[in-house]
Amino acid sequence: MSRADVASVLAAAGLVAGFWYQGERFLAANGPTFDEPAHLTAGLTYWTTGDFRVNPEHPPLLKLWWALPAASGGLRPPLASSSGVPDHWQAGNALLFESGIPPAELLTPARRMNLAVGCGIVLLAGWWAYRLWGRLAGLAAAAFAASDPTLQSLSCVLSTDAGLAFCTLLSSYLLWEYAGRPSRPLLIATGVSLGLLLSTKFSAVGVVAGLAVAGGVYVLRGGVLALPGVTPAGDRGRPAVELAFRLGVIAAVTLAATYAFVGFAEWGKGLKFQLSRSAAGGEFYLLGDLSRTGWYHYFLVAVALKLPLGMLIGALCGTLSPTTPTGSYRWAMSVPVVFFALASYSRVDLGVRVVLPAVVFLYVVAGRLAAPGPYRGPRLAVLAGCLGWSAVAGWQSSPNQLTYRNELAGGQLVLADSNVDWGQALPQLREYLDREGIDAVYLAYFGTDRPEAHGIRHRALPGYGRIGPFGGESTPPAVRTVVAVSLTHLAGLYLPEPGLYASLRDRRPAAVVGGAIAVYDLADDPDAARRLQSLR
Repeated sequence: MSRADVASVLAAAGLVAGFWYQGERFLAANGPTFDEPAHLTAGLTYWTTGDFRVNPEHPPLLKLWWALPAASGGLRPPLASSSGVPDHWQAGNALLFESGIPPAELLTPARRMNLAVGCGIVLLAGWWAYRLWGRLAGLAAAAFAASDPTLQSLSCVLSTDAGLAFCTLLSSYLLWEYAGRPSRPLLIATGVSLGLLLSTKFSAVGVVAGLAVAGGVYVLRGGVLALPGVTPAGDRGRPAVELAFRLGVIAAVTLAATYAFVGFAEWGKGLKFQLSRSAAGGEFYLLGDLSRTGWYHYFLVAVALKLPLGMLIGALCGTLSPTTPTGSYRWAMSVPVVFFALASYSRVDLGVRVVLPAVVFLYVVAGRLAAPGPYRGPRLAVLAGCLGWSAVAGWQSSPNQLTYRNELAGGQLVLADSNVDWGQALPQLREYLDREGIDAVYLAYFGTDRPEAHGIRHRALPGYGRIGPFGGESTPPAVRTVVAVSLTHLAGLYLPEPGLYASLRDRRPAAVVGGAIAVYDLADDPDAARRLQSLR
């Protein structure tokens, strides 16, 4: 190995180490997000009972991965049984808050499993860019990935989005490699990757559609996709179909294996459930507006506001850069385009996390700025500026990467839900109350975490997500009326009346704790305090 190779490996290791360090800061500062208790207890149930009917909204692979530390330690989930299907929300609540084990001791090892998936995305994006354009391009792509607050935050919570993004990038990369040098090992690896992809999240069917389009584009442009050792004579379509069939068989076997084969029927039931839920609509927020049907342009706006501008500019310049051809890759970019289009058409506008499988391709494309070819000096200067900009954004957002919005957002509440406030900020609210000497608050909280688990004395205002009976309630002192409202509720989402906290929106909060909970001191406005105190 040459000195340059050693330096590249050390640089890549440093980027991964930095990504992990920022992840640890996130884990230390943030509590459970909305779905994490249910996901963790579902994975634990799969390991201990083999009952895949629990939490059918998502396939089992990632939940099995996350729950591996708890399962290997001999922990058993509450309310689990092999004969009846437990309520995964109640079971998750019991596991995290009633098991006698501090919630962080259960959650942190599971989150680290997902953080390892995020590290895999950093390395894979760098490796693909290296295979396309060389060492410097690979390091640049890995650096863009490592500095992205969105990837960082979604790698630190038990959400299926990072796992889906990794398997999307892996399947696309393996198909690209196979197109260049078909072999039996690559055929098997691609098929297994597709099976793992389908076992991460049901929206993976959109990725498969994108891969089919990418393969079709490649064949129409004169490329050959066939089984190893097969040389098509004239018609290139039939060999491609035969290859797709073989990949499908391998993928199906792999997918069934994630259900231990006996539970494979649950995949079809879960897909049907998700399709019916998508058709039913939901509650969504964008730029101050609420909608039950969503917007076709939602993800375009969310990407423009949630990703670092340095990375977006780097990806745009990378796309337009004149470089020396070192291998076709543009056909593989059909995958993120098709997936993004399908996600936009579905209008399930839950957050930028939904299109993370498309976002991760931007890291690779941005690395193209370092590719050989004309104007490389100016391109490297642009690359340095974009990387520096992205790195500053990533560092400044820590440990609240989940709440990050770039300069275009202007500090306004332009997005909500998992883009900003997913219920994660109660630990930081407790620190703020202690620091300010506030004994108790009126609290409108969005999430499944428990305020009393963090020692927060409060009087509950209308909110959404509480599992089980309320606890830890206290009457705040009359001399100082302090109200804390989750930004998701401030935006009007998931409330019996969307305007319940509208009177607070024009007020300047005393603080926005963790970037997710607005705190207001209403001591100077007794009428507003009385109105809020009357809410139940």
